[in-house]
Amino acid sequence: MIELMPHGDRRGTFTRTWCASTFADHGIEFTPVQGNSSLTRKRGTVRGMHFQRAPKADAKLVRCTSGCIHDVIVDIREGSSTRGEVYAYELSPSSGRMLYIPAGFAHGFQTLADDSVVEYLMGIEYVAELSDGFRHDDPSFRIAWPEAVSEMSDKDAAWPDFAGRDT
Repeated sequence: MIELMPHGDRRGTFTRTWCASTFADHGIEFTPVQGNSSLTRKRGTVRGMHFQRAPKADAKLVRCTSGCIHDVIVDIREGSSTRGEVYAYELSPSSGRMLYIPAGFAHGFQTLADDSVVEYLMGIEYVAELSDGFRHDDPSFRIAWPEAVSEMSDKDAAWPDFAGRDT
């Protein structure tokens, strides 16, 4: 989790959201190569759980610029001592936080407000052939979503369970 430090005056605020040297000083080697934005219209919508398989596993930096989300990541790195662990965070413009997601983690979120906007900076470009995912309600992970699911894409609803799959 990255705590943002807005600087404000009578005009409003200015916030630095990415700086290579600051990230490196904290042990994060991350260089964005692609930026994405999603607008989710309906509260309760779930997007995920998504990841990109090796050799192009993707790190990303995520922040919510409008609305509010319950953001979930799962460690799916083979050989990791925390493989299978679930981490959840609430992100909103007022939280002053953004989330760095290392390569080898699956990512998803549920909107807690209508018209939620999520901005992503990606460390690797999207490769459709390596795009993968698993069910938001996969029993292996028991992710606790805060609200009933109101909406989900057909693709996300069709993901299989994660068990026995390569990353």
